[in-house]
Amino acid sequence: MEGYVIDAIPYPGKIRVILNGNREFWVKTTYPIYVITERPEMIMEHPSVVSHYEEEWKTLTGTTVTLHRYELMDTEAYLYISKRVKVVNQLPTLLSQVMDRLGIQPFRKVRVEGDKISSYDLNFQFPLVSYATVITMDWYGPSERGRMYEANINGKIERGFLQDLDLEVDVAGCTGRACDHVRAPVKLRLERQRSPVSLKGLIEWSMTCKTPIKELVDATIGKALTTNEAWIAFKRRIIVPEVVPRVEKLRSLDDLTLMDKGGLVIFPKVGCFDEVWQMDFSSMYPSLIVKYNISAETVDACNDLETEIGHTICMKEKGIVPEALSWLIDRKEKLKEVDEERAEAIKWILVASFGYLGYRNSKFGKIEAYELVTYFARRTLRRAIEIVQESGAEVLHGIIDSLVIRGDAPSLAWKIMDETGIKLRWKKFKWMILGARRDGLPYPMRYFGLSEDGMKHKGVIRRNMPNLVKDFLQDTISLLSRAETCNDIRGLRSNVIETLRKYERRALNGEPQDYVIWVKGVPYIRGIRGFYDARSGFKGRDVTYYVNYLKRTTNEVFQVVWE
Repeated sequence: MEGYVIDAIPYPGKIRVILNGNREFWVKTTYPIYVITERPEMIMEHPSVVSHYEEEWKTLTGTTVTLHRYELMDTEAYLYISKRVKVVNQLPTLLSQVMDRLGIQPFRKVRVEGDKISSYDLNFQFPLVSYATVITMDWYGPSERGRMYEANINGKIERGFLQDLDLEVDVAGCTGRACDHVRAPVKLRLERQRSPVSLKGLIEWSMTCKTPIKELVDATIGKALTTNEAWIAFKRRIIVPEVVPRVEKLRSLDDLTLMDKGGLVIFPKVGCFDEVWQMDFSSMYPSLIVKYNISAETVDACNDLETEIGHTICMKEKGIVPEALSWLIDRKEKLKEVDEERAEAIKWILVASFGYLGYRNSKFGKIEAYELVTYFARRTLRRAIEIVQESGAEVLHGIIDSLVIRGDAPSLAWKIMDETGIKLRWKKFKWMILGARRDGLPYPMRYFGLSEDGMKHKGVIRRNMPNLVKDFLQDTISLLSRAETCNDIRGLRSNVIETLRKYERRALNGEPQDYVIWVKGVPYIRGIRGFYDARSGFKGRDVTYYVNYLKRTTNEVFQVVWE
């Protein structure tokens, strides 16, 4: 038998492995539990214990600890014992640990011949499994009670009436009543999902975390990150505690002023600019963590590397966090060449890696490590700005890990990469508009322009805007894509005004869905008496509110072009 592992179900003394195509096989196994106890003989009395081993492990601080590993017959015994003694190494999860040592990791290709199991690493190939995301729809959009459905089946979108849906796949993610119309060995309720990745992204997480996908559907990005780090610790026989007792050192206000800073942001030059370049550091924060070996156990552990903010870093041994991130960075870059959707899923883990260093419940971080990352990020961007200015080029904008300049970007980029050691990407824009706030001050978080790959924009179309306004902005940005220069844009002012008038008329006589505003997952509509929940039905709209919203948005986003 040959196929791809999509799930595993534990039983006493064995595990049932589900393959694509609704096939399965059984494997004999026991379940490990790692205990810190001074009375190991008491646990041996439990009838589920098959064997007992004493092992030497280390804590994050380097202290050697004796762990007692018991092999159990079933998972119920694991839960019983874990409530009564101190258990460690609960991440990676129990099922993940068992699958890993049996060579049946999620979404890996396996061949079963009698009692022999052979596993094959797919590298960057996507497993040959069928998958589908199916959500129920109502007139205002996604709804658990909707009578319509929208399905993404192996990357293709399909829509229709829910009563006509009859779908069978290997892995399905569904909401509401759509789950009743989908057959799959692995069926995930997406109402529980806490991460922003797609179902294909969850499959990628399952592969990289070596964790069954059913354990990740309700996982945060932080859990996916910590699981990858936990595998590194597990390989090194470093204890993964349930709770990390970590207290921040007492510091003065002057010390905090020096150390506790965010990334570097400079105010943009407001206006429209021709022939500009955008240069972005690739995975800047994760790359800095790897480059400077920033991890809980390396920061302030020795004085190999001293910094201006008082923290030091030990460089003798690669930290757990840098080792986990280094291969994720490489995987993301490789996946971008073959599958952007899966690369995006890895990007989310990398994005969380910095914030999680300073999170109070992080198993492999601490606030001092967080502060070091922002310190090196500020230093890196400052040096990049200096290199640009020393060449005579002009810096139009700089924010955290990105620069907008006018000058010879390709040659400057190579020099910046050579000095900083961080990979840089650059892209040319025929023109770019850097905007301002309502009060006229520069707005660092908003830009749009025409690049070699088409129109790009950031901070222009927001999720909590009415659908009507989103469509207006999208149409207007598409309209401006005809322009080759800033002067051409100014010549399109009458076209933009005409588009605004069209949408003002649509505000008067639009479809109910046009007025929907999504806020924290709830669809609202502005009525004449205020906002109301669209799920209760369409009860009218405040036309003046939507017309004013359109005018206000036009002034905020495009006024800088006409000035």
